[in-house]
Amino acid sequence: MMFFIFTSILLVTACEKTPDTGMLDDDYLVYTNYDDETEFNKFSTFYVPDSVLIIENDSNKPKYLYATPESNLIISNFVKGMNNAGYTRVFDKSTADLGLQISYIEDTYRFRYYNDYPWWASYPWYWSWYYWGNWGGWYWPYSITYSYSTGSILGELVNLTEPVSSTRSLKVVWSCYMSGLLNSKGTLDSNNVQESIQQAFMQSSYLKK
Repeated sequence: MMFFIFTSILLVTACEKTPDTGMLDDDYLVYTNYDDETEFNKFSTFYVPDSVLIIENDSNKPKYLYATPESNLIISNFVKGMNNAGYTRVFDKSTADLGLQISYIEDTYRFRYYNDYPWWASYPWYWSWYYWGNWGGWYWPYSITYSYSTGSILGELVNLTEPVSSTRSLKVVWSCYMSGLLNSKGTLDSNNVQESIQQAFMQSSYLKK
């Protein structure tokens, strides 16, 4: 589901497999997708890292937003959305049913499209497979591609309940993409961040315990 929001007007569009967001970075966009075979009410707990991965042009070393006003704002609003959906946060990822990973696209010119996973998964420091366990990689069971984005937030839920295997891919069961979050100074607007994350959960009514 994809929503474009201009000031106080909400334009609701039909679900699209490959939304062309290349020309929409200045607009308030909230896009969500999910695995329609996943029974979300079977999950109870979730784990979220205490930092937000920064995706940018300089990929020489990983960078994270950690214990900053921006990262605290982003993470706390995602946690609130998950709590409101009936899930409980745990601080030991080995006991969690779901893993919530959050990334911030600070600046990127990557244009890579694949049939089974989106372009940002090719970023060198994108949440490595071993972070969530000894998995063989990633798997999005739905089509999802994006083009150039700046000042955007990505949120993805991965299923951690299946038996771990180095030959099996870790399934992403829900994802959200939010753009148009910057203010006139080129920094994250706290109101836009809160509203966009809230909107992502609002339009994902299936995501509930």
